[in-house]
Amino acid sequence: MAIVHPDYTMLANRISVKALHKSTSDDIRVVAETLYRYIDNCGRNASLLDVKTYEVMMKYGDQINAKIDYTRDFAYDFFGFKTLEKSYLLRVADKKIAERPQHLLMRVSIGIHLDDLESAFETYDLMS
Repeated sequence: MAIVHPDYTMLANRISVKALHKSTSDDIRVVAETLYRYIDNCGRNASLLDVKTYEVMMKYGDQINAKIDYTRDFAYDFFGFKTLEKSYLLRVADKKIAERPQHLLMRVSIGIHLDDLESAFETYDLMS
């Protein structure tokens, strides 16, 4: 229907984002814990998150949660969101997506700046 009218891509994105939001946590600590404690199919520790990034997310979880704006997930068009979903959002057991686009952006920002939350939040806002 996108060839009929471009607004259909935004509608499709809204439906997809809503479904992802229903299946993922809105607490960065829960997401960080899931990614950090990931065990692969062979039973080995296969952490998807660096220990320093994990520690910052756990220590400053309340501040990070307050900064994340999940409404920005709806700004993508369907193709952009599906690209994120297929290639960039981290998956855990049974190929289940464990994070939202805003978690991805915040994870990258914190990975760059670690304890410098002011800079991490600025980077997050610019990327988001």
